[in-house]
Amino acid sequence: MIGKAKSISHISNAINYARNKIKAEEICRYRLVGETGTEIAKEFRVFQNLNARCQRNAFSFVLSPSREDGNRLTKSDFINIAETFLGYMNLSDNQSISFLHKDRQHTHLHIYVNRINTEGKATKDNYIGKKAQRVAERIAREMNLTVAREVQLAKENRLRRAIDMAHEKIWQQKPGNIFEYARLMQQEGVTTHLKQASNGKVVGMKFQVGEESIKASSVHRGLSAANLQKLIRQNSRTNRNRIKI
Repeated sequence: MIGKAKSISHISNAINYARNKIKAEEICRYRLVGETGTEIAKEFRVFQNLNARCQRNAFSFVLSPSREDGNRLTKSDFINIAETFLGYMNLSDNQSISFLHKDRQHTHLHIYVNRINTEGKATKDNYIGKKAQRVAERIAREMNLTVAREVQLAKENRLRRAIDMAHEKIWQQKPGNIFEYARLMQQEGVTTHLKQASNGKVVGMKFQVGEESIKASSVHRGLSAANLQKLIRQNSRTNRNRIKI
């Protein structure tokens, strides 16, 4: 599950967007009675007026489970996710409203929260995006849902293995330079993107398989542009010496 967050000032427009979206459904709210974005924004201002210094005085959260998880989760599950998320974010006592969206290929939640509590205190928004993602991952593990970071790591590991296998195969052909190396990798289904300086020197590179890409040095250090070119030069010298012998 992916969690995104930002502090906003335009709560009325945000709520109207969430409510009026095709196949949108309000699933839970707290300390609110209004229906429209304007009405709810007015209720938010009761407490926001206690802290006029805070300009971005509301939070917008989006929680997106994987497509497979979203298809099997029930409305009750999503209510539980929303309430648990607000609890872990220490926002349970703040005004909030949550909407379930099924308009796209995957189901996701929009949660809007008054950043100002009943005492006029603003919840800090430092690193709010990272905190939201950590909480989303915690909930995903508790509910046996797919954790976005784990999916990404598995995807990167598969990509590394594919690149490593291609590298081992073409290395036996002893490419004479990095451009020949890139050509041979392409034949194995791995596109090598070379970054060149103004003098033509290759100073960086990344690999791509299908739509997935990764920095060469992230596969392993020996595949950085500098290290790879050094190895190619060493191989070339070894080959020349063998020919002389």
